[in-house]
Amino acid sequence: MKRKEAKEKEILGKQDLNEAAVDEIVDEILDKAGLDDEPIKPGKPVDSKEIELKESKERLLRLMADFDNYRKRMQREKEDWFRYSSMGFIEKMLPVLDNMDLAMDNLEQQEGEIKQIFSGIQMIYRQLKDVLQQEGMKEVPGCGSEFDPLIHEAVMQVQAEGKQKENEVVMVMRKGYSFKEKLIRPAMVKVAKKQ
Repeated sequence: MKRKEAKEKEILGKQDLNEAAVDEIVDEILDKAGLDDEPIKPGKPVDSKEIELKESKERLLRLMADFDNYRKRMQREKEDWFRYSSMGFIEKMLPVLDNMDLAMDNLEQQEGEIKQIFSGIQMIYRQLKDVLQQEGMKEVPGCGSEFDPLIHEAVMQVQAEGKQKENEVVMVMRKGYSFKEKLIRPAMVKVAKKQ
Protein backbone atom coordinates (compact mmCIF):
# COMPACT_ATOMS: atom_id res chain seq x y z
CA MET A 1 0.00 0.00 0.00
CA LYS A 2 2.84 2.40 0.84
CA ARG A 3 4.55 1.67 -2.48
CA LYS A 4 1.31 2.52 -4.30
CA GLU A 5 1.01 5.83 -2.43
CA ALA A 6 4.67 6.62 -3.15
CA LYS A 7 4.10 5.89 -6.84
CA GLU A 8 1.02 8.17 -6.86
CA LYS A 9 3.02 10.98 -5.22
CA GLU A 10 5.75 10.49 -7.80
CA ILE A 11 3.19 10.68 -10.61
CA LEU A 12 1.44 13.76 -9.21
CA GLY A 13 4.79 15.42 -8.49
CA LYS A 14 5.59 15.55 -12.20
CA GLN A 15 3.97 18.60 -13.79
CA ASP A 16 4.60 17.76 -17.41
CA LEU A 17 3.21 14.23 -17.56
CA ASN A 18 2.19 13.44 -21.06
CA GLU A 19 0.48 10.50 -22.65
CA ALA A 20 3.78 8.68 -23.23
CA ALA A 21 4.63 8.89 -19.52
CA VAL A 22 1.16 7.64 -18.58
CA ASP A 23 1.49 4.75 -21.07
CA GLU A 24 4.84 3.83 -19.55
CA ILE A 25 3.34 3.72 -16.06
CA VAL A 26 0.33 1.69 -17.22
CA ASP A 27 2.59 -0.76 -19.09
CA GLU A 28 4.65 -1.23 -15.94
CA ILE A 29 1.49 -1.97 -13.94
CA LEU A 30 0.21 -4.37 -16.61
CA ASP A 31 3.54 -6.22 -16.67
CA LYS A 32 3.52 -6.65 -12.90
CA ALA A 33 -0.09 -7.88 -13.02
CA GLY A 34 0.66 -10.26 -15.88
CA LEU A 35 -1.90 -8.62 -18.18
CA ASP A 36 -1.57 -7.39 -21.75
CA ASP A 37 -2.39 -3.91 -23.08
CA GLU A 38 -4.33 -5.02 -26.15
CA PRO A 39 -7.75 -3.54 -26.83
CA ILE A 40 -10.67 -5.64 -25.66
CA LYS A 41 -12.11 -7.59 -28.59
CA PRO A 42 -15.69 -8.81 -28.84
CA GLY A 43 -16.07 -12.49 -28.04
CA LYS A 44 -12.79 -12.64 -26.08
CA PRO A 45 -13.19 -13.65 -22.43
CA VAL A 46 -12.50 -10.57 -20.34
CA ASP A 47 -11.14 -10.41 -16.85
CA SER A 48 -12.88 -7.82 -14.65
CA LYS A 49 -9.52 -6.57 -13.44
CA GLU A 50 -8.44 -5.97 -17.03
CA ILE A 51 -11.56 -3.88 -17.69
CA GLU A 52 -11.03 -1.98 -14.46
CA LEU A 53 -7.39 -1.35 -15.37
CA LYS A 54 -8.26 -0.04 -18.83
CA GLU A 55 -10.95 2.24 -17.37
CA SER A 56 -8.44 3.49 -14.83
CA LYS A 57 -5.99 4.25 -17.62
CA GLU A 58 -8.62 6.26 -19.48
CA ARG A 59 -9.54 8.17 -16.31
CA LEU A 60 -5.87 8.86 -15.63
CA LEU A 61 -5.37 10.21 -19.15
CA ARG A 62 -8.43 12.48 -18.83
CA LEU A 63 -7.28 13.64 -15.40
CA MET A 64 -3.82 14.45 -16.75
CA ALA A 65 -5.32 16.41 -19.67
CA ASP A 66 -7.62 18.32 -17.30
CA PHE A 67 -4.71 19.12 -15.01
CA ASP A 68 -2.57 20.28 -17.92
CA ASN A 69 -5.39 22.55 -19.18
CA TYR A 70 -5.87 23.91 -15.65
CA ARG A 71 -2.15 24.63 -15.29
CA LYS A 72 -2.05 26.46 -18.65
CA ARG A 73 -5.16 28.50 -17.78
CA MET A 74 -3.71 29.48 -14.40
CA GLN A 75 -0.45 30.51 -16.06
CA ARG A 76 -2.34 32.72 -18.54
CA GLU A 77 -4.40 34.29 -15.75
CA LYS A 78 -1.26 34.97 -13.73
CA GLU A 79 0.44 36.60 -16.72
CA ASP A 80 -2.65 38.74 -17.37
CA TRP A 81 -2.81 39.76 -13.72
CA PHE A 82 0.82 40.91 -13.77
CA ARG A 83 0.36 42.60 -17.14
CA TYR A 84 -2.70 44.61 -16.10
CA SER A 85 -2.04 45.03 -12.37
CA SER A 86 -1.43 48.79 -12.62
CA MET A 87 -4.55 49.42 -14.73
CA GLY A 88 -6.67 50.34 -11.68
CA PHE A 89 -4.13 52.95 -10.61
CA ILE A 90 -4.05 54.49 -14.07
CA GLU A 91 -7.86 54.65 -14.15
CA LYS A 92 -7.76 56.60 -10.89
CA MET A 93 -5.21 59.01 -12.40
CA LEU A 94 -7.45 59.95 -15.36
CA PRO A 95 -9.39 62.71 -13.50
CA VAL A 96 -6.04 64.17 -12.41
CA LEU A 97 -4.89 64.22 -16.05
CA ASP A 98 -8.18 65.85 -17.10
CA ASN A 99 -7.74 68.61 -14.52
CA MET A 100 -4.11 69.11 -15.53
CA ASP A 101 -5.22 69.41 -19.18
CA LEU A 102 -7.72 72.10 -18.21
CA ALA A 103 -5.05 73.92 -16.22
CA MET A 104 -2.61 73.76 -19.15
CA ASP A 105 -5.27 75.10 -21.55
CA ASN A 106 -6.00 77.94 -19.12
CA LEU A 107 -2.28 78.62 -18.75
CA GLU A 108 -1.95 79.16 -22.52
CA GLN A 109 -4.37 82.09 -22.23
CA GLN A 110 -2.38 83.85 -19.49
CA GLU A 111 0.17 86.66 -19.87
CA GLY A 112 3.96 86.20 -20.10
CA GLU A 113 4.98 86.48 -16.43
CA ILE A 114 2.32 84.07 -15.20
CA LYS A 115 3.34 81.59 -17.92
CA GLN A 116 6.92 81.67 -16.66
CA ILE A 117 5.84 81.06 -13.07
CA PHE A 118 3.83 78.01 -14.05
CA SER A 119 6.41 76.52 -16.43
CA GLY A 120 7.45 74.16 -13.61
CA ILE A 121 3.91 72.82 -13.48
CA GLN A 122 4.09 72.10 -17.22
CA MET A 123 7.28 70.10 -16.69
CA ILE A 124 5.66 68.11 -13.86
CA TYR A 125 2.64 67.45 -16.08
CA ARG A 126 4.83 66.21 -18.94
CA GLN A 127 6.79 64.02 -16.53
CA LEU A 128 3.56 62.52 -15.13
CA LYS A 129 2.34 61.71 -18.66
CA ASP A 130 5.72 60.18 -19.55
CA VAL A 131 5.62 57.89 -16.50
CA LEU A 132 2.08 56.76 -17.29
CA GLN A 133 3.02 56.15 -20.93
CA GLN A 134 6.00 54.06 -19.87
CA GLU A 135 3.58 51.91 -17.84
CA GLY A 136 1.51 51.31 -20.99
CA MET A 137 -1.07 54.10 -21.10
CA LYS A 138 -1.76 55.64 -24.51
CA GLU A 139 -3.96 58.51 -25.56
CA VAL A 140 -6.76 57.65 -27.99
CA PRO A 141 -6.32 59.45 -31.36
CA GLY A 142 -8.19 62.74 -31.37
CA CYS A 143 -8.70 65.63 -33.81
CA GLY A 144 -8.14 64.78 -37.45
CA SER A 145 -8.59 61.03 -37.02
CA GLU A 146 -11.53 59.10 -38.39
CA PHE A 147 -14.34 58.35 -35.95
CA ASP A 148 -14.05 54.81 -34.58
CA PRO A 149 -16.95 53.66 -32.38
CA LEU A 150 -14.62 51.24 -30.57
CA ILE A 151 -12.47 54.06 -29.14
CA HIS A 152 -14.61 57.21 -29.58
CA GLU A 153 -17.91 58.28 -28.08
CA ALA A 154 -19.67 60.77 -30.37
CA VAL A 155 -21.60 63.31 -28.32
CA MET A 156 -22.25 65.75 -31.17
CA GLN A 157 -22.29 65.98 -34.93
CA VAL A 158 -21.37 69.28 -36.58
CA GLN A 159 -21.46 70.47 -40.18
CA ALA A 160 -18.18 69.69 -41.97
CA GLU A 161 -16.20 72.81 -42.88
CA GLY A 162 -13.45 73.24 -45.46
CA LYS A 163 -11.36 70.11 -45.93
CA GLN A 164 -13.01 68.14 -43.14
CA LYS A 165 -14.14 64.68 -44.19
CA GLU A 166 -17.27 62.78 -43.30
CA ASN A 167 -16.92 61.11 -39.85
CA GLU A 168 -13.74 63.02 -39.01
CA VAL A 169 -13.17 63.92 -35.36
CA VAL A 170 -13.19 67.72 -35.24
CA MET A 171 -13.04 68.33 -31.48
CA VAL A 172 -12.14 66.28 -28.41
CA MET A 173 -14.28 67.17 -25.42
CA ARG A 174 -12.67 64.62 -23.10
CA LYS A 175 -9.55 62.64 -23.93
CA GLY A 176 -9.73 58.89 -24.10
CA TYR A 177 -7.04 56.47 -22.95
CA SER A 178 -6.07 52.86 -23.45
CA PHE A 179 -3.84 50.68 -21.32
CA LYS A 180 -1.73 48.24 -23.32
CA GLU A 181 -4.41 46.63 -25.57
CA LYS A 182 -7.44 47.47 -23.42
CA LEU A 183 -9.53 50.62 -23.70
CA ILE A 184 -9.84 52.35 -20.32
CA ARG A 185 -12.05 55.22 -21.41
CA PRO A 186 -13.35 56.24 -24.85
CA ALA A 187 -12.74 59.80 -26.06
CA MET A 188 -15.79 62.08 -26.11
CA VAL A 189 -15.71 63.80 -29.49
CA LYS A 190 -17.54 65.99 -31.97
CA VAL A 191 -17.76 64.42 -35.43
CA ALA A 192 -18.03 66.15 -38.81
CA LYS A 193 -21.07 65.39 -40.90
CA LYS A 194 -21.55 66.34 -44.56
CA GLN A 195 -25.05 66.96 -45.87
